[in-house]
Amino acid sequence: MPRYFFDIHDGASSPDRDGTELADLRAARVQAIETAGAILRESPDSLWVGHPWRMEVMDEERRVVVTLYFSIQPPKLEG
Repeated sequence: MPRYFFDIHDGASSPDRDGTELADLRAARVQAIETAGAILRESPDSLWVGHPWRMEVMDEERRVVVTLYFSIQPPKLEG
């Protein structure tokens, strides 16, 4: 089974050193969304204070196969 790595970049890099064995790229995409959801549940305020982040999903050769971006852009208030 192929191994996929899920690195987080949020001003600092948090590399996934172990990776996760998953059936295929589709399973890696599902895992990426589930992992991102867990991160957002654990730290919901982090996006509201202007700290965008991204998750890069890489295959066994450490080639990026999917990138997820997360940020919130509050509306500009007219004065």
